This record gives sequence, C-alpha cells and structure tokens, in this order.
Amino acid sequence: MLFKNFEYFLTIVEEEGLSKAAKKLYISQPSLSKYLKRLEENLGVELFDRNASPLKLNYTGERYYQYILQIMTLEKQLQKEFSEIQSSNRGKIRFGLAIWRGTSLLPEILPFFTTTHPNIEIDITEGKSNFLIRELLNEKIDFAVMNLPTDMDFSKLTYDTLMEEEILLVGNKDHPLVKKTKSKADNLKKYPTIDISILEPELFIITKPGQNLTSAILHHFSKKHFEPKNLLETENLTTAINLVSAGMGFTFMPEGGLKGKQLPNNIEVFTLNDASLIWPLAVVYKKDTYITNISKLFIDSLKGIYQ
Repeated sequence: MLFKNFEYFLTIVEEEGLSKAAKKLYISQPSLSKYLKRLEENLGVELFDRNASPLKLNYTGERYYQYILQIMTLEKQLQKEFSEIQSSNRGKIRFGLAIWRGTSLLPEILPFFTTTHPNIEIDITEGKSNFLIRELLNEKIDFAVMNLPTDMDFSKLTYDTLMEEEILLVGNKDHPLVKKTKSKADNLKKYPTIDISILEPELFIITKPGQNLTSAILHHFSKKHFEPKNLLETENLTTAINLVSAGMGFTFMPEGGLKGKQLPNNIEVFTLNDASLIWPLAVVYKKDTYITNISKLFIDSLKGIYQ
C-alpha cells in the first residue's frame, strides 16, 4: 500500500530529519513521527538509517524515493495531457537556450509564433549548458535548444537534432588579414578558409570556461599547437562579436548564429576546416517526458528556421 501524501516523506528526505521537516510542513514532530511509522508499517520495511546523523535513506528507502519521483512525474505528464484535452490552443511553453543564441534566434521566431498562437504563454530560461541540463532534470523547463556537450548523460536525456553546425572564426572586414584572406577566397565555397596560424599575434576574444563553445575552441587550439598571444574572456558571445565589430581582434561563433538578423554587418566569418568544430544543435528533453502539442508546434517552427 502506498500513501498518497508524498509531500511528508519527500520533505523528511530533503530536510534530513524529522524536526526540520515538521517545521517546514507546519505540523508537530510527533505527528510526523507517527506518519513515518505508519508508512513503514504499511510498506513492511524501514526507509531510513536511524544510526545516521543527519537522517539518511537506507537502500530500501532510496528505491522507494526513486519510485515516488517516477509516480510524481507520471502525474505531471497526465495533468499536461488532460490540459491539452480541455484546450488545444492554450498552454505554456517552458524552454531554455544560451543567452547569445536567444539574441539571434528569438527575434526570428517569437514575433511570428506569438501572433499565430496568441493564447500560448512563453517562459524562457537562458544560461550555460550545465545549468540548462540541471533545469531539464529538475523539470523546471520542458526542453532546451543547445549544442550537445561531449559529456552529456544520455541515460537521462534524449534529443532531436536541428542541424549540424560549424564553429566559425569571426573577424572584422576592415582587418588587413581579413581583407587579404577574403581577396584570395574561392567564392564558390560556403565560407572562405583561413589559416589560423597567421593570427597568432592577434587578440582573441573567447567565452569563459565552463561553456561548450570555450571547450571546443581550446581543444582546437591545443590540436593545432596554437598559442594566441592575447586572450580576452567574456561571459556573453554577443559581447565578443560586438567587440570584433568595433575593431578588436577575432572570436568564434556557431554557424546557427548567422540565421538571425542581429549580427553587425561589418563582420566576416571563416571556416577552419576542422571536423571537431562541427557539432549538433539539438532540442534536448528529459527522457520519458511527455512533450505537449504546443511544445511540438514551437519545435516545428524551430526546424523551419534551422533546416
């Protein structure tokens, strides 16, 4: 037999003790102790290691805890389905994406989408990939638009690829080396090629550590034995691009950023012809999560932009 009131058990786990949990639940500690005793009697097992301080789940308790989380996830999914049955044109979309990508992507998609679906509420979360993954696993967002980290745990997540995008070198059109390289470029190619070794004395503006883009760039530097003399780090790729537009050095950006209309018109992009600088841009979901019809409408609009 399972108790319907999961909140008491989950609060005991989160607070690691009956006293703190009782205060959070606004009930007396004896009442909460009686609840736990009845719960364990009904299950026929003990759930906590009484010798641990603070209070910890034993193995049986861990299994019960995971089972309760699954039950709650199923209930949330069922509520979403019921909501869609009641109204097919109302709802809320919660999604995440990198800050810089929002700058280029959102002006492309939101004006049209909100006009054609005026009753759908949009909730946007912006941040680094590790933050977005944490929000996905905690079910704070329904999906994330992001490049796939090499260390992504696919036991808990799944994805739908929007495009294979290349990480491109970005320079100012007025820079002498950009002019020289561009003049020799084959116009039949998608992007002109540049030899990064000639740029070693130049300033490179890159994103800060902890971002997927930074890891990919530093890996390329290492593979090419390239050691730039001057590095400037910034949290936001849009800042880096605008600095290049203002005449400061070079930076890198994923190809999908060219889809927007917010880029300065005096930048030039180059390919470095490195397969390791090509990565999937994807819609990432928590595995076994129900994707609502309104979320699917938004994702289809994304595919219309990137594919």
